[in-house]
Parts: sequence; C-alpha cells; structure tokens
Amino acid sequence: MVITVSLPPLLGRSEAAAFRNQLLVALEQRESVCVECAGAGAFPSLWIQLLHAAAASAKAHDLSVTLKAMSEECRQSFQAIGFDFAQSALVLE
Repeated sequence: MVITVSLPPLLGRSEAAAFRNQLLVALEQRESVCVECAGAGAFPSLWIQLLHAAAASAKAHDLSVTLKAMSEECRQSFQAIGFDFAQSALVLE
C-alpha cells in the first residue's frame, strides 16, 4: 500500500519535524510513501536530507519514498547541493 502526503506550505524546521513523524508512522505501518511536490518551490537542504534518509530507511524495509510532480525549481534545489538521484533511494515520478 502507498500513502500519499502533501508538502506543507512552509518548509521550515518545525514542519520538517512533523513531516518526519508522518513518514515514520507510514514506514512503521509498512507502507510506502508518495510525496506530492506539485506547487513546491525550492527545497531547503534540511528537507532534502530528511527525504533522502526516509528513502534509505524505506528501501531497507522493501518500501519506497517517491517524489511526485517535482517542479524544475525543486529539482534545481537538489542539484544545487550536489544531490545525485542515481545514488539515492528516492524515486522520481
């Protein structure tokens, strides 16, 4: 089963903590996660690290974290910090 979650309008630290808890609950329930990125602008590096760590944890349990409908601005924020999707467990849709 896959749970779809939307990003909060503000991508700050407190929102990251709440979002992390959502991801942990989904993974504890043995469910993959699809993150709806439509409308999201640039990602802060904290969020990129959070998503990457969640994807690595999910992969270890034969689950996945998928990023859906990423904008070009969103992709550029990953590239700006040297993030390589080919070396990550994150799935792009």
